[in-house]
Amino acid sequence: MIEQEFADLYYPTADDFMEYLPGLDCGNCGFSTCFDYATSLSNKTSQTICTECEEKIANLLLAISNFHVEPLPFNVMMEQAKCQVIPIGLPDRNSPLIVTCNFVETVRILTDLLIATKAKVYLLPTFTHGYSVDNAVHEKMFKALEVWKAMQENNVENLLGHNTLIIPGLAEKERNNIKQLTKWNVEVGPVSGFLLPVYLEGVKLR
Repeated sequence: MIEQEFADLYYPTADDFMEYLPGLDCGNCGFSTCFDYATSLSNKTSQTICTECEEKIANLLLAISNFHVEPLPFNVMMEQAKCQVIPIGLPDRNSPLIVTCNFVETVRILTDLLIATKAKVYLLPTFTHGYSVDNAVHEKMFKALEVWKAMQENNVENLLGHNTLIIPGLAEKERNNIKQLTKWNVEVGPVSGFLLPVYLEGVKLR
């Protein structure tokens, strides 16, 4: 019997969660240290919030921890989603534009996560031949040209009152190419897409 292999979903680690915690080790969450609490968030075992965080951030961290995703078998890789902008949560002209790959499961998971955390954003899948973000970057399929094409085909300039887009953290090396081709400000999001909801609370749109 062949053991089923699963894709790496880049779920946040305790260190990832620590970036949003105060580091006070106050114990109000029921854990002796912030790192212990971050570990519980990463392990999906916490039901308490950090009382020293801003309330919205604290609630988002717990919501991200509680967001459930089934393991993703490699045999579903390469299925493609349409490169059409997806409005989530009734976004407006001041809402963020998040660029991702066009692997159907990546698009589904991000959409479900952003809905679950009540985000108001535009999600823009771009053509990567159906590769997930990590594989698209490795195979050089996450390209500035395809980001520009998707932006043009979806008339994103008419949707937004700013010129900022957000790319996945794994695609950081393509940032300058995208910036030069699109003439937009390019922000680099977290490596773990699961952290997008809390990352968006601090991003500046220009």
